[in-house]
Amino acid sequence: MDVMEAADNEASETLDRDFWITHLGAMVKNQRVGRFTVEELADRAGVSAGLISQIERGIGNPSFATLLRLANSLDLPLSSMFTNPNEGRERMLVRRTDRRRIEIPSQGISMELIVPDTDRKLGVVSMTIPANFDGSHVPHSHEGEECVLVQAGTLVATVAGQDSTLGPGDSLTYDASLPHWWSNHTESAAVMLAISTPPSLGRAH
Repeated sequence: MDVMEAADNEASETLDRDFWITHLGAMVKNQRVGRFTVEELADRAGVSAGLISQIERGIGNPSFATLLRLANSLDLPLSSMFTNPNEGRERMLVRRTDRRRIEIPSQGISMELIVPDTDRKLGVVSMTIPANFDGSHVPHSHEGEECVLVQAGTLVATVAGQDSTLGPGDSLTYDASLPHWWSNHTESAAVMLAISTPPSLGRAH
């Protein structure tokens, strides 16, 4: 990759990230208005009103835990934050380069939507979990059934207090209404595929 190509890729990633932050803020505000004040949502989510205000104005940089808490407090699946209101719902094919992506650079977490959109009966999301990540502080709990498949690295999946260590090629299927989370106790990032029906990539428990 030459310098110009690298610069173009970096610019594209910046635009994608800026679009997502702006879209996320608008979605949070649209879901909040008429239901909660900023202060009420802050109390429900356990975050500051100032942070919510920043997110709604498109200048916030929410952590993964914050996204989960907001999704839970607004009764939304986290996967809904991938939704692009400017696209139709008739797509079937998703090229690798066209996947919708959420990045949380401060935590090294990234998520890619594998299916065309979130208006499906099946949710499929690829997640990169950074080294030394502890997910126990924000357990997930949502309706339906979920299967996780580790594609690279090693993860510890905790479901209803029971730990399972998964390596590449290992999968775990469970009742998603049970509190569950993932942790990475190694020095390398891990990648997993999360498949759920109905589509609901985690709500904070």
